[in-house]
Amino acid sequence: MNHLHPQSISPQAFQHLLSQYPKTVDLLSRRKAAAKIKRKPVGAAAAAAPKTKQKSSWTATGTRSKAEEEFITAKVNEFLSLDRFRYEGLRGVVATRAQAEEGKDGYGYLEKDELVRLMEWKMQHGTFRPALLGMIRSNSESVVRDATGRAFKALTTHRTSKEGDEEEKFPSEALDILTKALRGVGVATASLVLSLASTADVPFYSDDVYLWVCMEEVPSSSTSGCDSGEGEAEAEAADRLKRGVYKRLNGELNVKYTMKEYRELWEGVKGLRERLEGKEKGVSGLEVEKVALVVRYYALLEGGQSDDGDGGDKKGSEGMKVEEEEEGTKREKRKLEDEQPTGEGRRRSKRLDSRRINPA
Repeated sequence: MNHLHPQSISPQAFQHLLSQYPKTVDLLSRRKAAAKIKRKPVGAAAAAAPKTKQKSSWTATGTRSKAEEEFITAKVNEFLSLDRFRYEGLRGVVATRAQAEEGKDGYGYLEKDELVRLMEWKMQHGTFRPALLGMIRSNSESVVRDATGRAFKALTTHRTSKEGDEEEKFPSEALDILTKALRGVGVATASLVLSLASTADVPFYSDDVYLWVCMEEVPSSSTSGCDSGEGEAEAEAADRLKRGVYKRLNGELNVKYTMKEYRELWEGVKGLRERLEGKEKGVSGLEVEKVALVVRYYALLEGGQSDDGDGGDKKGSEGMKVEEEEEGTKREKRKLEDEQPTGEGRRRSKRLDSRRINPA
């Protein structure tokens, strides 16, 4: 069985992949930035360019200009800054607030600007959805603080059984609080917020984790030397991809981000952690999240695709196709429902109705 498969990965392989996260996310951010300047001139060239579509100087000559290099560096720094904010800064802030409120029924909370920046991080890693970010910004300071505080408290309550022993339970109550109280927050974003809690370990419903843990997708480049059974499994996965069974044609995950799907992911991550922790303690949901990203973009580490985004499918691999702002607006009409709470209809989402509708 493949050494990167979630059912067979060893603690040593898991830790090795985890150590490759910084390098992978750096290469990934460079690739995204480079893909943007392939479609849009940067700097002085952009100012002087006519309104008609024009390739960048890099695309035309194969050499980047100084402005393009500076653009890539700035975008990479922005990407990595958001990454540090999500994995290091914000978790510490929530934990500090929980400690400061200890004895006052406090469990930490988020401020509105923190929720907005967290959403910006999510879109940097996934699909840019300007309308969704606008809905997040429309929440008031007090509502964000109250909803996140109540959700963190509910999460803590769910970890204590009637017998007084701590046990992990699916955080349905905490998810409901966030998706019903906050506009623009669906199950996936709610799980992202809960992953910041200092009193529980909740996995984030990211495309990377779902593809790896639930769909058991591993890079084909790492399957050399596998037996015929694994070759058949790989062929079946390729056929499913071709038919768009669990992915769209551009490589994006074709799911609805529902509570049912998240429960499947939650159980899968729980099982993976239990198996790994039987041999090595301390595997967290955040670590699973990072390893899943490394597995998904393993080709970057192997040099299968350059940080320029060259090589492979011209349309982009694994949802890496970069959308122009005007294209993002069009895609919003058919995809906004992905991040809405269960119960919101597709017709209303297609009309980009920004009004909040609670599930029935």
